Amino acid sequence: MLFRCVFEDAGHEVAEAENGAVALASIQAGVPDAMLLDVAMPEMTGPELAAQLRKLASRRPELRNIPYMVLTGENYMIRGAEFGFEEDPKFGGYLPKMTPPEDILAKLQELLGAA
Repeated sequence: MLFRCVFEDAGHEVAEAENGAVALASIQAGVPDAMLLDVAMPEMTGPELAAQLRKLASRRPELRNIPYMVLTGENYMIRGAEFGFEEDPKFGGYLPKMTPPEDILAKLQELLGAA
C-alpha cells in the first residue's frame, strides 16, 4: 500500500489485505483501530465488506465501533448514497484515490481522535 510508510512513520501499525474477503478474515482475527477501505476491492467490495461487518457486529460487539474511511474514484463519490455509508456513524468520509498520503494520515488521526 502506498500509504504504509507514511502511516508507520507516524506510529501506526498497518495491516494490508489484497481484497475484501481477506480483509474480513483478518478483522475477525484481530480488531483494527480503524480501516481504510477501497470501494472497488476485488472479491468483496468496500461496501460489501462494511455490510458484512455490520452483520457480524450483531454477534461480536467488538466489531461495532471500528471507524473507517473509504478511498474511491470520483464516480463512486457521486453514487455514494447507494452504498449506505452515510447512515453509519462510524463512517469518516470519502477520500479521492489521488489524495496525498499525508492528508489521509491527518484524516485518519482525526477519525481516531473522534472514535
